[in-house]
Amino acid sequence: MTETELIRYLTRNIPRRFRNLKTGIGDDCSVIRLGKKDILISLDSLIEGVHFKRSWGDWKMWGAKAAAVALSDIAAMGGTPQFAWVDLTLPKKFKPADAKKFYFGFNSLLKKYKVILAGGNVASNAKNFAASVTVMGEVPAGQAMLRSNAKPGDKVYLSGPLGGDFLRPKPHIKIGEKLRKMGCRCCIDVSDGLLKDLNHVALASKVKIRLFAEKISHQGPLKKALTRGEDYVLAFITGCQAPGEGFCKAIGVVSKGKVGVEVLDKKGKLLSFSKLGFDHTI
Repeated sequence: MTETELIRYLTRNIPRRFRNLKTGIGDDCSVIRLGKKDILISLDSLIEGVHFKRSWGDWKMWGAKAAAVALSDIAAMGGTPQFAWVDLTLPKKFKPADAKKFYFGFNSLLKKYKVILAGGNVASNAKNFAASVTVMGEVPAGQAMLRSNAKPGDKVYLSGPLGGDFLRPKPHIKIGEKLRKMGCRCCIDVSDGLLKDLNHVALASKVKIRLFAEKISHQGPLKKALTRGEDYVLAFITGCQAPGEGFCKAIGVVSKGKVGVEVLDKKGKLLSFSKLGFDHTI
């Protein structure tokens, strides 16, 4: 069973909109209306053996990454992050000094974006380290950049190149806020691979997304860059005027047609992929 199939099964009878819940399951954040503001809430995890190996870096770095990955969901909605909670699951022989290092890295990154650590939990397990992070932010009512807002005629952009340093991601908070203020209403952060994440947008908006390979800025082999994930740049779709300096040029277009994502090379030939991106299968 794939991740998408599992989520579809688990959420089959759960409403995606209900009273003040304006956007539920199926986007980067839940959106809850509170007066003239929409509250954004998201949950993410960093699990040893799944998302990282200890030998790849130190615990300060893993703390910073856990915070950055969670805040990236707020960035994708064009929101301003405010609070965070972290639930740590520690192996029985985990060193207290390492836990302190994790918290130092975690809290240091939160402070950089003026986010307050508001609480959390600590538990133990038999083998591996895991951190689950909940974040909360806000946007003006009705302005969250949703996956379901792409329209035929829109263009697709990236807020940075693909294939960079996946160990030290930086949430594009300021870029997300700028995009929202410019009138952009559709965005997703690239966490599981550009193709897989844009496919979420295509499915939510019921559109076809066509990408042009030669226009995509990336490091390393193209197919790996498009499917690896862990970039945490923003893939945004807008019909407004093109963003200014600091953004890549348009890499694709949105149209009517078969729902999904396709990539064309410079000769117009359709490229094939064995997978769209990382899949949290069970």
